[in-house]
Amino acid sequence: MDREELVDRYFSAWNQKSVSDLLRLMHPQASYYDAFWGETCSGSDLSKYFDTNFELESRWYRPNNDFVITINGLAVRYEAFKCDDADGLMPIFNGAEVFTLSDGLIMTVSDFYCDPTTADLIDIAALAEGRHGRADVVKQGLGTKFSNQIKRRLAKAAREITVFLDPALTVTKLAAYMDCSVMHLFYVLEEEKNTTFLEFVNECRARYASTLLVETSDDEIRFDRIAEQSGFESVAEFSKALQATFGMSADEYVQKFSK
Repeated sequence: MDREELVDRYFSAWNQKSVSDLLRLMHPQASYYDAFWGETCSGSDLSKYFDTNFELESRWYRPNNDFVITINGLAVRYEAFKCDDADGLMPIFNGAEVFTLSDGLIMTVSDFYCDPTTADLIDIAALAEGRHGRADVVKQGLGTKFSNQIKRRLAKAAREITVFLDPALTVTKLAAYMDCSVMHLFYVLEEEKNTTFLEFVNECRARYASTLLVETSDDEIRFDRIAEQSGFESVAEFSKALQATFGMSADEYVQKFSK
């Protein structure tokens, strides 16, 4: 299909909130940049990103046919309308969408909430391509709503504890359990909760182990058994996690809190 048809299909899929139709138009390595939120998302996370956007979307968009062809794709202005303005009589703002293409598919999309002239689109296109080339784009498409969902799921998992008792737990397994990407899980843990995957897992295990220490009678306490039941691979890991979480050794914890 030619560039104009690709753009028409893209806007049609967006207005219909069809994630599957959007992804059919996009390269497997595609990325999406939203200038308003300062977010970039790519690869396998695009589907979740679009789903989250469409939950909040209350507008539809009509492209202007005055395209600007760039070296790597094209740029197009659009008008945004409220959903109840089905005939598109009262635009609420104008914007610009910049596409780069690869093998007949969309490689990058950059969405700008502005009102550019046709000439301005050339400068915006250059800016857009630079954005996708940065390695430090913020948040990788993780909006506040989804971030909060991940944090709530982590809190629930910590209370239920079961997933953390698996000694073979990996960040990939935990991300699958959270129903999020590894990238998003890392971001929430490291940037928003100021911890690491290993520290978080060990803290959850240590808190569970502490309940076992308190509930087990003194003459039946075996640190190796409690470590194993709590998901630790060794007594040394168990002891280190307990010290990091509570500031005391297992012996000290038992002396202070056991019945």
